[in-house]
Amino acid sequence: MRSFLLLIIFLGWIGEVGAQYFQTGEDPASIKWRQLNSDNFQLIYPDYYEKKAQNLANVLEEVYRFGGHTLDYQPEKISVILHTQTIQSNGLVGWAPKRSEFYTTPHQEIYPQDWLQQLAIHEFRHVVQIDKINANLPGIVRTILGEQGTALFFGLHISWWFIEGDAVVAETALSNYGRGRLPSFLMEHQAQVVEKGIYSYDKAYFGSYRDFVPNRYKLGYYMVGGARIKYGPELWNKALNRVGDYPFTLSPLSRVLKNEIGLNKSGLYYSVFDSLQQVWLQEDENYIPSNISIVTQNAKVYTNYIHNHLLNDSTVLTYKTSFDQIPTFVKVDANGNEI
Repeated sequence: MRSFLLLIIFLGWIGEVGAQYFQTGEDPASIKWRQLNSDNFQLIYPDYYEKKAQNLANVLEEVYRFGGHTLDYQPEKISVILHTQTIQSNGLVGWAPKRSEFYTTPHQEIYPQDWLQQLAIHEFRHVVQIDKINANLPGIVRTILGEQGTALFFGLHISWWFIEGDAVVAETALSNYGRGRLPSFLMEHQAQVVEKGIYSYDKAYFGSYRDFVPNRYKLGYYMVGGARIKYGPELWNKALNRVGDYPFTLSPLSRVLKNEIGLNKSGLYYSVFDSLQQVWLQEDENYIPSNISIVTQNAKVYTNYIHNHLLNDSTVLTYKTSFDQIPTFVKVDANGNEI
């Protein structure tokens, strides 16, 4: 009887514990935290960040009105934690515990978009994605697994190219800028398809140790946006509904694609990029190259030269990166010889 009572007390105590099995941020212990509650967000921030936190709350509420429109969903209230004393430039949405975290220092390659506005649009779209699946999950899953169950099935069934590509489409559609308007963001796939053709779906998704492969943000932007143009915006809404309604089925995302458009994920990839290839090849035929000369030598594996600095009229100092060498600074002369 004593053991039984101890078990009952232990189980009841577990129900009251709000433990977190991971955390992010390396904020100084001296920070005095404040919170601001709006209709749909709880902002948690250092006390000296009051004015910017109030501005961000207004931005988030404005984004809330439109950020979930194409997925036909408005998420429940969520906490947003602001990390202000860091050199990281990023944002994330985590489940278990449910929250979003903004690293408020903008990166050096930021385009003409306020950094906090960029984070608000992009990360809120992730909130919509995850909370939509959470709302559709069977009640028994949420009861037994809690927020960990939502994170499990979201990560298990939703491809990274969709997660990030859908958010990039949202940030582009809901602002005057967004990465979908940047030539530097779009050019990598165009160059690859024109020069080397369309890679296999697996290579495009998982990458390569020999060839350069654009990242999942860029792949996802083309696939999510291309599918919306070719097959309509309701496609992705139905896809997320299916994932939430049938979490224990195999590949529910591919299944809804098959039912709606007759293609699985790889089929959708080829459908989108076959169309893009025709456009890009035509543009390449009409392109008039500028009068430039390439001095670096062709390599067996992808090699990149960045942060170039002209030392004199015939030598450039550059930062060389490659898949088979340690990144290093090298000098390149007019004949392409590396020193």
